[in-house]
Amino acid sequence: MIVHYWCGPKEFGVYIDTPVPDAVVAFKNNGDETFTIANSEVFGQEALSFGAASRKVVEADFNGDGYLDILYALNKEDGRAQAGDAGGASNESPQNILLSNGDGTYALADLGFSEWVHAVDAAQLPSGNFDAVISGFRSPDVRGFRYEGQAFQSVTDYSSPGGPVNRFGASTLKFLPEYTIGSGSTLAISDSGDCGIQVNLSSFSKASGEWLFSDKTDFNCRTIQNAYESYTGEVGDLPLVTIDGQDYTGGGFGNDESCALELSPGDRTVAVVKYSAQPIAGNYEEGVVYKQGELTVENKINIFEVSDSGLALKTGVIEGHDVSTRFTFGACRDINNDGYDDLVLLQNAGGGGEATNTRNKPIVYLNDKENHLVKMDLEGIPEIPVGDNNFDYLIHGFLADMNGDSIEDLVYYRAARSFIDSNGTLDPDMTNLIRIYLGRKNLQ
Repeated sequence: MIVHYWCGPKEFGVYIDTPVPDAVVAFKNNGDETFTIANSEVFGQEALSFGAASRKVVEADFNGDGYLDILYALNKEDGRAQAGDAGGASNESPQNILLSNGDGTYALADLGFSEWVHAVDAAQLPSGNFDAVISGFRSPDVRGFRYEGQAFQSVTDYSSPGGPVNRFGASTLKFLPEYTIGSGSTLAISDSGDCGIQVNLSSFSKASGEWLFSDKTDFNCRTIQNAYESYTGEVGDLPLVTIDGQDYTGGGFGNDESCALELSPGDRTVAVVKYSAQPIAGNYEEGVVYKQGELTVENKINIFEVSDSGLALKTGVIEGHDVSTRFTFGACRDINNDGYDDLVLLQNAGGGGEATNTRNKPIVYLNDKENHLVKMDLEGIPEIPVGDNNFDYLIHGFLADMNGDSIEDLVYYRAARSFIDSNGTLDPDMTNLIRIYLGRKNLQ
């Protein structure tokens, strides 16, 4: 198990231009229900760092050695402010891949450029290999990297697909797995990039042999100048969209998470997209400055059928979802060995300084084999009680097979520790925590 830890600044909203203090830690499964830190064995060095925070992560075999490699969306978006003409340059960080050496060890592969990144993915090639694709906020181009000749080579396959902004979006990006053996990925979706709230979703096709824009959803998006205060206290423009008569905003929200799954074995893969926005009670009023931290967030799950011709929203698939839930996608795969893909949400504290003492169990939607993903009642499974004291703060759970028996295990971890003074002293009662409950039977 590999964990990326990183520290935010002692004071939010202050401009700094230094690397993010971080550490990449490898935990080795000893085979006796214990784990030990094994950085020297896995990485060949005791300390490994990116100098960055991380946003999303994708696993794929980029170098074709039969082992999964790890691509993080790296940035310095740790709460620091942006300043002057440089703007978001303070959030740029060097981009790297944790690359397998084919023997259980890993090395850091430097891709040779810096960017402010939220969106990364792996695009499958007809050969069965994968390109690493990185879409950032600063560069006009999306970068692709292909492992050839014992090194990563930059490729231009993903740079100019057309569409609203002639690029894949920078908030979320998903290449759907190949449908026909030997075809590679031929369909993809991303946020459209044509609206500050990222309300629109774009689709792309490779049917012609190159990646080209196909279609997008179309909501009327507009911008109100100097009407939105972010969680760092900076005042900027208010992105605004109206859906069914309700005004929504949301700096850095919108279509910001995506995954792919089959509702039935052998069916075409559908795109599962998290759409987050902040409804404005009573709708927008001229002259009001809306504060990010004071607006509630709604988080919806949308299912899209994707084809060469475009997007089609598929309704009635998700059953039992609560839009007040803050989450990221934890898994889009078969988690109970019945041959049907399921959906697991990892509950988190939201974004933009909205840290709360969250419920810590994962949320599981099992496939009912009739094109529905139904929320499962997890009453009675192991959990860490949620209380008011710091020790119980920000502990989240996800599912993974930690012992190789093909049954999902439940893993809890502490997502954050707090400073207790202006000197940056971490709360001693909030020690790092990883707790594993081994699964004994499949969920049903």
